[in-house]
Amino acid sequence: MKRTIALLTALPLVAALAFAQGARTPSMNVNDIVELEMLTHPELAQKMKDGWTSVLLVTGGTEERGPHDVLGGHNILAKNHATMAAKKLGKTLVAPIIPIAVNATGLNPNREMADQPGPIQMPAEVFKQVQIAAIDSLARSGFKDIFVMGDHGGGQPQMKEAAEEMDKKWGEKGTHVYYVSDFYNKTHDDVDMYLYQHKLPIGGHGAMMETSEMLYLEPAPGAYVRPIYKTVPFDPTGQTPEQWKAARDARDRGETPARGGGAGRGRANDPNAPPRVNNGLTGDPHPSTKEIGKDLIDITVNNTVTEIKKLLAERRGKTSQ
Repeated sequence: MKRTIALLTALPLVAALAFAQGARTPSMNVNDIVELEMLTHPELAQKMKDGWTSVLLVTGGTEERGPHDVLGGHNILAKNHATMAAKKLGKTLVAPIIPIAVNATGLNPNREMADQPGPIQMPAEVFKQVQIAAIDSLARSGFKDIFVMGDHGGGQPQMKEAAEEMDKKWGEKGTHVYYVSDFYNKTHDDVDMYLYQHKLPIGGHGAMMETSEMLYLEPAPGAYVRPIYKTVPFDPTGQTPEQWKAARDARDRGETPARGGGAGRGRANDPNAPPRVNNGLTGDPHPSTKEIGKDLIDITVNNTVTEIKKLLAERRGKTSQ
């Protein structure tokens, strides 16, 4: 009997504590959500009525990036870069990240030549059709400005072609499609310049950029980057920082071609180079830090936002003429 009375006495206190805890739990605000896949259909419809008619269509990729970085690194970076850019732009959503690209490391003989399991890729012509289908779906949903971009070098030409073709198809209906080159191309040049200026190892697949950014983004130590990144063996990029800077300056003067989509950032061909370290890594990730990662993320996000605003301004200028 005493136990029953004690239990009945405690129940109001437990209920009060549960209510208080629930009251302290912040409620979800739909206005803060920019990920398309995290909205319900009515929520999306309302946001679009409220002017959320811009969307970022971003490709990531699944491939090797050394023994230390997870295979889905491109997807992690693509989603975070895109969501940060969308929030800075305002009234912009992010479509689900496409996790398969062209020329995945480990499958393409012209890349790092690693052969461990995990990479997934599409043929270029299939990839382009996936882009076209995704753009078409977003346009049919009612989006008016669709921005196409990718975190992986392979497939950049196909993204550009798909955007241009779909812009012609939908332009007369008031929907426009844009290829955002700076999300990848300018960003990698700017990142390499940052590394050069800070006397850090330049470039490389699975090296400073990807490792530092994922260190900054990972929810818990070791979730995206295994601790062995500090000691993992690697191939050099084939260029000293001074050689990279000279090549970049020559390109800026128009003496060499600009970086091509999907050309890769691995080490240069050198017949006298020692045998490759066959682990999907090119370049030195050892000095990577969260602080560097934050700086490099800012470069990507700012480049993306700047180009999108420029593309919109140019479009509005053409419309007003």
